[in-house]
Amino acid sequence: MFRLRLYGWLLFADLACAEMHVSHAEVMPGPELPPCDNSEIKVAEECPNATSLGLDWSNFSQQLFAARAQLFGFSLSLAVSAVHRLLSQATSKFSDAFSCTAAVVSTYFTLARFLVLQGRLRRALAFLHLGFIFVRDRGFSECSTWPAAGWDVMLAGRSLTERVRLLDDESVLKLEPGHRVEGLRIAVVTICAYAADAPVRVLCEQNRQIYKALHGYDLHFFTDAAQILPNKAARMNVQDGIHKPFFWKVNAVKNILDTNKYDWVLWMDCDAFFMDPGRTIDSVIQMYSGNLTSASRLPPPSSGDSVEVRRVRRNMSQDAVVNISLIFAVDSTGINNGVWLLRNTAWSHDFLQRWWESDILEGPGREHNCSDQSTMLHALLQERAMNLDEMWDKYEAPIYPSEVRVARQEHLQSFHEATAATALSRAWRDGDFIKHHPGCHFYRLPCQQLYQEAQEIFYNKVVFLHQQ
Repeated sequence: MFRLRLYGWLLFADLACAEMHVSHAEVMPGPELPPCDNSEIKVAEECPNATSLGLDWSNFSQQLFAARAQLFGFSLSLAVSAVHRLLSQATSKFSDAFSCTAAVVSTYFTLARFLVLQGRLRRALAFLHLGFIFVRDRGFSECSTWPAAGWDVMLAGRSLTERVRLLDDESVLKLEPGHRVEGLRIAVVTICAYAADAPVRVLCEQNRQIYKALHGYDLHFFTDAAQILPNKAARMNVQDGIHKPFFWKVNAVKNILDTNKYDWVLWMDCDAFFMDPGRTIDSVIQMYSGNLTSASRLPPPSSGDSVEVRRVRRNMSQDAVVNISLIFAVDSTGINNGVWLLRNTAWSHDFLQRWWESDILEGPGREHNCSDQSTMLHALLQERAMNLDEMWDKYEAPIYPSEVRVARQEHLQSFHEATAATALSRAWRDGDFIKHHPGCHFYRLPCQQLYQEAQEIFYNKVVFLHQQ
């Protein structure tokens, strides 16, 4: 393997840097990697440190290539089992995996590819999205000995996301954008802890207040960490010196749910803007929670069903007694938790607790970028994805917990164009509910102009509605 290999993901990250006038380091934080030349690269140079459990990455590399080769010399099933064993080993202490991100991305990607060959699309997508936890910390370098080219993983993520989306759509109700549910109590929650005159804070508060006036939802708009009170019962404190500001949302939402004033809470990052004044939050909730049956490929019940089919059907039927509690959108790289809906249920309170107390960012993962998104995804998906079940996957039963529904981006959050291009995801289009600006730094003039543009579009639509 030679250092001349260039990975497309970094190329697109650089394009985003150019458009937003930010440095490469701001888009891709983390240690700088060796420059590329035409010399052979060694695994020990990329990943010099063994894990706390003694895993040596050079040996792991040999085992991974041997496992991949089983696809050609033995069988696909044996290859899946071999790679799954390696992934179990690499992530047995999840925080250790950050000591060689390229290795872990490659292992997730390899397993996802093999599962696609078996037709197990939901589980393959789950592994791709979990692998992207490590991409966020320079999981792809310009030159690497590991068999995961960034552009290949991005394309696979986009393709699988679109294919699984078509299946998920079968359980989504068709409702008018202005649909209301009588008696449903909803609050919008945002933290905007910037200077009082920061454009993003000023424009965001205008956006929230106008939408609140249109539909009558309660608004909780925090502008300082001191306003988010410690939750002693849940052992949450945004000023504990451990949790980064990314995590403040967990404490804030937990406090608001604890008041029992609301059935649902909509979390929105400060740089996410309502764009369609005619769409209600009720409509999104009802679209994705009104049908308790998850979409799958299970055929209608038959007296000839095998024991295994009956097991899958029985486990799927438990959805009918489950409170759908969490709604979010995914893109080609996984969850962006800038916008999500959470219901006031026991499951939700337990989930917030597990999210806050996640221990996956110890040791090598301590300075992980986007730690709130990675811990959220890990809490929801890692254990369930690793529990391979061929019959479950044969009928494309959901991998996320029964309490979770995945929304289309246009119904919760589509992105500004630069991030949409780098993440191969949906750029905001007229008619989309919320426009989010992840990766666009609030202090940069081009980003401030994007916030201004979003708020102007929203305001003009409000004026137009009132003129009708």
